[in-house]
Amino acid sequence: MVNEVDRPTLTFFSETERNMEVRVCAVVPVLNEERFINRCIDSLLAQTMSLDILVMDGGSSDNTLAILESYGDSIKVVNNPGKRVSQGRNLALEHIGEGITHCFEIIGHSWIDSDHLEKRVKDMLELEEHLGSKVGAIGCLTKSGDSKNTVSQWVEGALSSPIGSGGGQFKQFKGRQPTKVPAFCLHRVEALRSVGGWDERFITSQDSDLSMRMLAKGWQLWRSDVSCVYMHKRSTLGNWWKMSHRYGFWRTKVIMKHPKRLDVREFLPIVGLILIFTLKQWWWAPAAYGVALLLMGLFYRPKGSNLSAVLGIPLCLIILHTAFTIGLFDGLIRTGRAPSDRS
Repeated sequence: MVNEVDRPTLTFFSETERNMEVRVCAVVPVLNEERFINRCIDSLLAQTMSLDILVMDGGSSDNTLAILESYGDSIKVVNNPGKRVSQGRNLALEHIGEGITHCFEIIGHSWIDSDHLEKRVKDMLELEEHLGSKVGAIGCLTKSGDSKNTVSQWVEGALSSPIGSGGGQFKQFKGRQPTKVPAFCLHRVEALRSVGGWDERFITSQDSDLSMRMLAKGWQLWRSDVSCVYMHKRSTLGNWWKMSHRYGFWRTKVIMKHPKRLDVREFLPIVGLILIFTLKQWWWAPAAYGVALLLMGLFYRPKGSNLSAVLGIPLCLIILHTAFTIGLFDGLIRTGRAPSDRS
């Protein structure tokens, strides 16, 4: 899609817009999500405010479609020939009703509390009233929903640590703050259309690219902790490696297109390697890294996790830093392909 108009976004309210009713459509791109889709759709149907639910199926070959059909007219299912998230969301923009003002992004292996959207809409409107202008999108916290899986607990601890989350979508924060990387956003449809939707060349990090284009267009992006999205995180170390590599790979693609997206914290492992090969007392770098890893394991162990997290979290951080860094370099020389650890 991506057909941007070369004019500034009008961000101030007219009297008509102030009195306009908020109508939300939840857009759910799916592909082979039979294990999780019930919980996702049930959580949307349980919302304390009315909304449309639009599911974009990318050609599921498992039981996903049969499960979706069981919901009848409560949801609308649309075939997504492009298969992937960005294609599904762009297609959704063509299918949502004219009266829809806001689009809520969620994925098939995540779910929300029953008052999530009510809180999210209220929070966004309060923010806009305070700012005196429209906000393009507001994101939320992301939390793990796999509380009993050992590796998922390790991953959650790694991502919640200062050397695991960076400033990205998994960062645990407090309050309400402007950001470049809001997660699971409530978007203004007007804002999405003003930048031409999602760039379909991005298989992963399509939201990061979208956010940078929205910021360049003049839209404000925020995140708030009034509610969260629960997500099934990786439950094996192999899939954690693949995800970490993929995020590094696509981070390079995003930075090449949007240099302002660069976050120096994501390059610290490379700095560490340089120090090892250049310092006379080279062992200081790995020693400091080892101490930092141990502290992360001790202080960021999720509640309810067993003692294995003390070592599991450092292990997941090592995998994250190594695979992400390899992915950064890989992104310089290869084109992207669909992930093998997610359908």
